[in-house]
Amino acid sequence: MPSRTAEEIISDSEKGASELLEDVFESIRGMEKGNMIKFLETLVKKKYSMTPLVNLSNRIFLSVEQKDDIEIETNELEEKFYSWKNEAAREMKRLLEREKKEKILTLSRSSTVLESLAEVEKVVVLESRPLKEGRVTAKVLNEKGVDVDYWVDAGMCKAIEEIDCAVIGADTISMDGFLNKLGSRALAIVSENFRKDFFIVSDSSKILPRGIPTLEQETHPPKEVWDTGSSIEVKNDYFELTKLKRATFITEEGIRNSKDIKKIAEGKRVSERLLDIHPLIKER
Repeated sequence: MPSRTAEEIISDSEKGASELLEDVFESIRGMEKGNMIKFLETLVKKKYSMTPLVNLSNRIFLSVEQKDDIEIETNELEEKFYSWKNEAAREMKRLLEREKKEKILTLSRSSTVLESLAEVEKVVVLESRPLKEGRVTAKVLNEKGVDVDYWVDAGMCKAIEEIDCAVIGADTISMDGFLNKLGSRALAIVSENFRKDFFIVSDSSKILPRGIPTLEQETHPPKEVWDTGSSIEVKNDYFELTKLKRATFITEEGIRNSKDIKKIAEGKRVSERLLDIHPLIKER
């Protein structure tokens, strides 16, 4: 895979966080320390909603501050980030097998979720408007031999009657809650109402250190939803924050509750460099 410039990674709206992180590792491999720091600073200033990138940059900034060998640290981090993701998916698989949960509901698109559900009997996928990432999820799982039903988002309550539990990913997990595609909070509430387990499968690279703000508002072009040609105000937010207590978390270390997640976030050190350049901190 050829290396990419920071600008190419910033402008990429097709790949998910895990895929973009692969591009980042490929691009910084072999870079001199000064160039690597500038490269990561540029990314964080524009891609601060990409939590694995923020965590990676934070760890490398800390290594520089502690005068560690940055090449060794980068190689170790790359290995850890990949192994965490794979192990989180394996932990999710083990839980589903152990509790005999064979019919799962999910929404949006997460590579960790796709890996977790590749061997279950049936998956009910919500479309996840407006970009309908659920279509990708449905197609990938169907190609793996999974029986798939595809529902419009408004059918959530009816769809959940057919399943054993709900499993989704998360873009960010913090002290404030977990951030994911619009509809995730509704699914958490509906799952609770129907007494269905609600799981977030996500590795520790998605957990922000305490003190780093969560991006709660990200507005996108209204025409993706409806080009009205009138004065009607069309809302098109992609993400929403949901309280930690509404979910059970599956990480590379197994089952974790909200208290466990907060302890992990509190235990992460924050570099002075990240505090200095993070746009949401500078806005405060």
